[in-house]
Amino acid sequence: MQVGSLRLTQALVLRVDAVSNGSLALFLLAASWDRLFEIVGLPPPEPAWYAQLLGAVLVAFAILEWGLAGTTAERTVTFAAAVGNALAAAILTVWLVAGESGADTHGLVALWSIVAFLAVAAAVHSVVLVRRRGS
Repeated sequence: MQVGSLRLTQALVLRVDAVSNGSLALFLLAASWDRLFEIVGLPPPEPAWYAQLLGAVLVAFAILEWGLAGTTAERTVTFAAAVGNALAAAILTVWLVAGESGADTHGLVALWSIVAFLAVAAAVHSVVLVRRRGS
């Protein structure tokens, strides 16, 4: 897949995803800081350690994505990232449609933006997988 002069390879897509997962991980690891969640319009997770555990898992996955990009294992990691992003987008969509997020207007905008980002990430991962198989 090519966007302008940028060629989207599995390695590049994995590394970009690793950075986004790392960024989300930092936010989740700070889950005990209620003011951070108030600023973005989200209810603080209760108990905070649920979100912090997810943040730790995302750190580990980001390390795997970055480290395995460009190796023979990148296809498997790309597939796992595509599935994870698609599932996360679907789960978050269900909660938002059901009106069960507990977020204010700013938080809802942020959460719908995350849904869109996750869906696009899943699609990009899928495209590079299919394109690679066809090469």
